[in-house]
Order: sequence, then structure tokens, then C-alpha cells
Amino acid sequence: MSAPDQQEDHYMHGADAAEQDRLEQLAVLLGGAEFLPPLNEGMNIIEFGCGTGAIARDVATRIAPGEVVGLDRQEAQLETARRIASDKGLKNVRFKQANAENAGEPDSVFDAAYCRFVLEHVADPVRVAQEMARVVKPGGWVCAYEWDNSCGTLFPESPAVKLVWEAIYRLQDMRGGDSRITGKLYGIFKRAGLANVRAEGFAWTITADERNKLEGYVGGAREIMSQTRDDLLAEKLVQPADLSAAEAQYQLLLESPDAYVFEGFCRATGEPANDSDSRRTD
Repeated sequence: MSAPDQQEDHYMHGADAAEQDRLEQLAVLLGGAEFLPPLNEGMNIIEFGCGTGAIARDVATRIAPGEVVGLDRQEAQLETARRIASDKGLKNVRFKQANAENAGEPDSVFDAAYCRFVLEHVADPVRVAQEMARVVKPGGWVCAYEWDNSCGTLFPESPAVKLVWEAIYRLQDMRGGDSRITGKLYGIFKRAGLANVRAEGFAWTITADERNKLEGYVGGAREIMSQTRDDLLAEKLVQPADLSAAEAQYQLLLESPDAYVFEGFCRATGEPANDSDSRRTD
């Protein structure tokens, strides 16, 4: 994903080649569109914060001949998204540059809207949820999926990893995001005027014998540590020794025959109100 335009200075991940590779690998690791409600052939769907388009491509294959529209604020992400989709011969997905608070699409034209790991990075998640609801037809659905940063577990135990990630979350909050967004998703959707709101938790695990997944998980974590390293040190949120210890503990995780990773996620779903005016609270 990528955050809206006014959040550009607050967004930690950027859009360079290493970050784009992380996004592609993350979609493989977490299963692409598997987090979404049921998808049917012929649906027209919009994704907010599409990044390199990895999820949108998966959705496109599932709903053809329906169309997916992917929005992102960063043209560098969209260039990659268009290139990969073209290389794969996908004709039913298109990408456009747009702010998550202003999709630039008409009211009530899509069957569904979704975002993954987007609301944690925006200043006003309620407004983004309202915008997703605005462009969806009555009877359609809106979905947001976020990482629950409060419940991760690693074995072997990795106290330095935990310390560094708590610092990363503090940095995210300092930049205007919300690292603890998952507990608020239900209320965000309710305040956005969505009906039939549900918030559900999901567990995700990796063990030592799932080598590719474990390497992908650690690789993504290390990339984010690299992206934030200079700012973490500048803000004195960690010391260099903390980062070195976290790297060593990730290596131990990779090498341990008993390696175990547990992560939690929250999915919020809702339906647009029949009266479009009721979606707005401002």
C-alpha cells in the first residue's frame, strides 16, 4: 500500500525497488486476496492503496471478466503495477494515481472496495472508510485488513526484536499513523456510516519446516528495520546495539529447528448505507 498525498512525509516505507519487492513477497506470504470476503465472477472492485498491484492482480484473476481498479498516491508504485499486470497479460485491471481520501470515482459504481495495511498509515481513517463506502453500490461491501501489532509471538524468544518493533511503532505514531489501529477498526467503520459492521480476528503462523515462508517473513521484517534505521537512531528510540541484537535474533529464528511465528490480524467489513448522505459525518 501507499498512504495519501498529505501523508508522504509520514509514511515510512517509500517506493524503491527493495520496498516494491517486499510488497510483492508480502502478498505471496499472506496469500494475496485470501483475506477478502467472497469474490464472484463479474464483480467490479476498487482497491485503496494498491502499491505494486499484487493483490489487485489476484483479485482480477478471480473476478474476470469483472474489473479491478487500483489506487495509489505514488506513481513509482503504479508504474510497477502496470508493468507487472501487462507482463502477465491481465486486461481487467487498471491503476490510477489518487488520494485515499478522494478516489476520483463516481458514487456507487463498484460492487466492493478494500484496503490492506492502509488505515494504519493515514491521518483520518474514518474519512478513508467513508470514501470507500461512497464509491460502492448499496448491497456491496467494504473491507479493511490490518496487522495486529499487539499480539505477535516469536520462538526462540527475541526480546531485542520486540524492543525494536515497539520503537518502529512509536515512530509510526510520531509520523501521524496509528500502529494500534486494529482495535479501532470496528468503531472506524461505524463512524464512517457503514451498516452491518463486523470485526474479526485471524491468526497466522509459521514453523521451522515452512522454510520459504520463514525466510520471507524475516526478510520483510529486516527490510522495514533497514528503512527506519536512521530515523530510529535520530529520534533516539533505539541504540545501535539494539538493532544489532535484533538482527542476531532474527538469524537465530531462521536457524532454529523449533522456530515458531504467530501473528494476528483484524478484518473489518461493512455495507454502504442506502442514503449516501448518511455516510458523511463532517
